[in-house]
Amino acid sequence: MTELLGGADASALARVQPLIAALATAHPDSVGHWVADRTSAGILADLATSGAELTHEELDKLPQNGRTHYLRELLVAVGLLPRRNESLAQLQLWVDRTVAALPAPHQTLIRAYAEWYIVRRARQRAARGPFRPTADRSNRSRIQAAINFLAWLDSAGTSAAELTQHHIDTYLDTRPSNIAALLTFVSWMLDRRIITDIEITRPKDGLPQRFQDHDEHTAQLRRCLIDDSLPLEIRIIGALIRLYAIPAVRIVELTADRFCRDETYAYLVIDQNPVVLPPSLAQLIEAQIDKGGPSSMLRNQNLDGPRYLFPGRPASRHRNVHSVLRGLSQHGLATLTARNTAMITNVLELDAVVVSDLYGVAPQTAHKWAQYVQASWAAYLSAGR
Repeated sequence: MTELLGGADASALARVQPLIAALATAHPDSVGHWVADRTSAGILADLATSGAELTHEELDKLPQNGRTHYLRELLVAVGLLPRRNESLAQLQLWVDRTVAALPAPHQTLIRAYAEWYIVRRARQRAARGPFRPTADRSNRSRIQAAINFLAWLDSAGTSAAELTQHHIDTYLDTRPSNIAALLTFVSWMLDRRIITDIEITRPKDGLPQRFQDHDEHTAQLRRCLIDDSLPLEIRIIGALIRLYAIPAVRIVELTADRFCRDETYAYLVIDQNPVVLPPSLAQLIEAQIDKGGPSSMLRNQNLDGPRYLFPGRPASRHRNVHSVLRGLSQHGLATLTARNTAMITNVLELDAVVVSDLYGVAPQTAHKWAQYVQASWAAYLSAGR
């Protein structure tokens, strides 16, 4: 690394010394590949030799891809960069790049919508709790829906200021891919009187339609608990989904300190409350904690908090949820239908308020599920007898 950064002055070498020290104790093959590949290591060399400070802002100026993300996480892991809400930061960067590439007549409207509605609400959400990559993607889709609509208006020879009900109805007849996102943009324009005399009808929230039958659900849960041929993390995540209806995106965020034991039971703290675990699942979680995460380049990292139960690469971040979902699918463990079935089971047995409190489900969501159970699901069970 010192040779790679040979063009850097002494102060630049001193700034990256914590990373060099960490690499000195890392897996030799991984470090050799990382340096020889000249991707992330090359980016670091370019930054160091340019004399620029190692800051998030300097990395933000680079193309935002897997190489840049990995280098940023390495610098965070060894303490050279502070941790930040990366999903929120990447949303702002995407907005800046995307708006700048738009036709000039569209930039003012889209920037106002993106900055003062979408990003502002995202910052408020991040201040209250987690702002995950899924929320980032949802916000981008809302902005992209607005961009697509303005482009369609251009092709129709009109502008947002000249928008009429006919335009809305005609566009909806084209079956746009994200109607809810479009209607969010139209509602925003109505609220600010950019447009008037437009009526919108929002589609009702769809009720769950896909479930597993009892035998299939039970068989898959049993498989997660006793099938040693499955990867350990797949068994644990699959069981947590089937028992407690926890989304995979929240499971990968669990830290090892959320598991505990007393003289009688083992517990996992979900949201704010400890939930009793079946003994077989508790043993799997203990094995996962003892095992640690996948082999990572850095052995010793400056982790500024509890270890993740499912650490990624490097271990300062959790496992990628999309990789986990692919693993579940490859092993024949459905996610959506299993979670729907687990939610139904829990709401049938517990009050909606208890489900909300125990598992961190939004109260309104738990209430909707309870209403669904009392109506459609109860009728389904009666018909099946």
